[in-house]
Amino acid sequence: MPGVPHKGWTCTSVDDLGAPNQLCEMCETQDIRYVHHMEHPDYPEGLGVGCVCAENMENDYEGPRRRERALRNAAQRKQRWLSRKWKVSTQGNAYLNTDGLNITVFQRTPTLWGARIEDRATGRSVSSKRPHKTEDAAKLAAFDAMIFLKEERGWGA
Repeated sequence: MPGVPHKGWTCTSVDDLGAPNQLCEMCETQDIRYVHHMEHPDYPEGLGVGCVCAENMENDYEGPRRRERALRNAAQRKQRWLSRKWKVSTQGNAYLNTDGLNITVFQRTPTLWGARIEDRATGRSVSSKRPHKTEDAAKLAAFDAMIFLKEERGWGA
């Protein structure tokens, strides 16, 4: 892309679009599924690029692939999340102990569900604020929260 510096970029986040349906904004030739959001101090607009362009822009040939691998692994894990063997607590709530966390899904009202995640090592916990219409919806929301807490807050093992 003319006028765009090719080095000195940093990645601020990566999104999984679920399918390769966005054109890389750097090379403008590759349809991409995983969008690396890149920023540069001398360029006013960020770019959404694919892995190879992110590698070249960052001059880092490990980081972009590691980020994509983490997203792919999380997507695969989420697909299996509902089919996992959830245990039932003495209060009758579904729960899992995984990754150093205790994840509990419970019925708030006859038609709404919630979830709670506890870091087993520290005892810190957080409960869902948003009610969910089904138990499965609460489980999937708990999965997303678990990934966030592990990656952004350092919770769990």
